[in-house]
Amino acid sequence: MLADTGATGLTPSQKLAIVAKRYNMPGLLAMQPTEQIIYDSFDLAQLSTAGSTTVSFFANSNTKNFPLTNLQQNKLNAGNVIVVQYVQLQLITCTVVNGVSVIGNIRCLEENISNAIGATFKSLLASQLTLVLGSSEVVKDFPLTNGYAGFNPSAKFGSKAAAFAAGDVQYGSSNIDLRSEPVILPQLEFKANLQIPQVAVGVPPAAAGTQFLRLCLGGFGTIPSMNKPM
Repeated sequence: MLADTGATGLTPSQKLAIVAKRYNMPGLLAMQPTEQIIYDSFDLAQLSTAGSTTVSFFANSNTKNFPLTNLQQNKLNAGNVIVVQYVQLQLITCTVVNGVSVIGNIRCLEENISNAIGATFKSLLASQLTLVLGSSEVVKDFPLTNGYAGFNPSAKFGSKAAAFAAGDVQYGSSNIDLRSEPVILPQLEFKANLQIPQVAVGVPPAAAGTQFLRLCLGGFGTIPSMNKPM
């Protein structure tokens, strides 16, 4: 992952060096390199059955807690940068206990197509993603079908393997590679807008707090180092 040269022919660390120079942020190069994933979740009970729904992931992450998000705001802290190399979507099923959503299972979006739990969410794959950094759209109307094996140029086809229990299988082709590798800089507000088509969510619809769509952005990054200057 860290050696991937993307569409630019640069490694993520080389791209970060260019961005740091362009925006006069040399201190970023002194930070601790890391592999990082940030994520936020959306309650599928809020989907519309009468038209499309646009969800802004990360925009209101300050209103949620772990494990639905691992951010406290929609911007990275000082010294924290992510070169976004891939997107992944997961379906989370929960049981509400004393008003709290307790996770029962997490599956990749592609896997749920062939499972009864996710059969009604097939049209989620027809969604399209727009990534906004500051006021700039760096990824626009990107179809999620690119993460499905048959349409994924980076898919590694192979046999399905038993994972955790009967009915659970693993797939290696659900990541959506972003070959342009956009860079999320510190203190810059960002959001991922996902336009979801009209969805049949079952009869009756899933109760609030029982099914979530989680969007992950992952790739090479930096975090502050106590042994290096900011």
